[in-house]
Amino acid sequence: MDSSRSVAVAQIGCVPGDIGANLRRITETAEAAASAGVELIVFPECGLTGYLFDSRGEAEAVAIAADGPELATVAELSARLNLHLVVGALEKDGDGLYNSAFVIGPEGHAGVHRKAHLPPLGADRFVDEPPASGVSVFDTPLGRLGVMICYETRFPEIARTLALSGADIIAVPTVWSVQSRILAEHFVRVRAAENLVHLLVANRPDSEKTTDFLGFSQIVAPDGEVLAVQQARCEEVLTARIDLDRFRGKRLVSDDGVSIAPLEDRRPSTYAL
Repeated sequence: MDSSRSVAVAQIGCVPGDIGANLRRITETAEAAASAGVELIVFPECGLTGYLFDSRGEAEAVAIAADGPELATVAELSARLNLHLVVGALEKDGDGLYNSAFVIGPEGHAGVHRKAHLPPLGADRFVDEPPASGVSVFDTPLGRLGVMICYETRFPEIARTLALSGADIIAVPTVWSVQSRILAEHFVRVRAAENLVHLLVANRPDSEKTTDFLGFSQIVAPDGEVLAVQQARCEEVLTARIDLDRFRGKRLVSDDGVSIAPLEDRRPSTYAL
């Protein structure tokens, strides 16, 4: 059985607060990707709502509900195109406000990841830390999909926890500013290579208020190889074909044919003190 999958990341902009316009853009982008054979596409952080708000009230005014009409539209799109989507939005749930990424497939909602590491920036100044809800790894027909959002890339334990929970792919919706170049250039490749897992990073290339977003969306293989990248601040959908079975055993094979286990699989020797 073919274990390879066609995946994509959408480096596109967002109209803050205009969910209708953002839904139309996501729809157009998803339709084009599906026509090219893509099976999974990741969109930027808060791509439905926008990110830079100056008060909790402003953020709440654009936040959506998990069972609301906006995500119902995304679910209909997913079913029509037979395409899995990771879509970011500010989410209102009761009195709670969260920075969320929704995993939606042809069968409906597969899961939601709520950002838990919150920098003092944009809407993250006002959203709530989510209650403990388990690890954000979701079963899909494409494989096990983990999710972390933007700033969470800085923390190695997050990607490691997702990988140890069986993630084949980690989707990373972001709104990295141009000052965050080190994350795009170095952290992403390290997170992929140290955990032997694919990373799909989708960032915005536009501006919101006084912040310029970096672009630099990319698809990285478990050995750290960058399969696709757009370093410029321009809109583009990046695609790559990835082989899930190749790294599911979490082994690297050296040039002389020796299999190298990752650190957590190695057993300590007996030491004389």
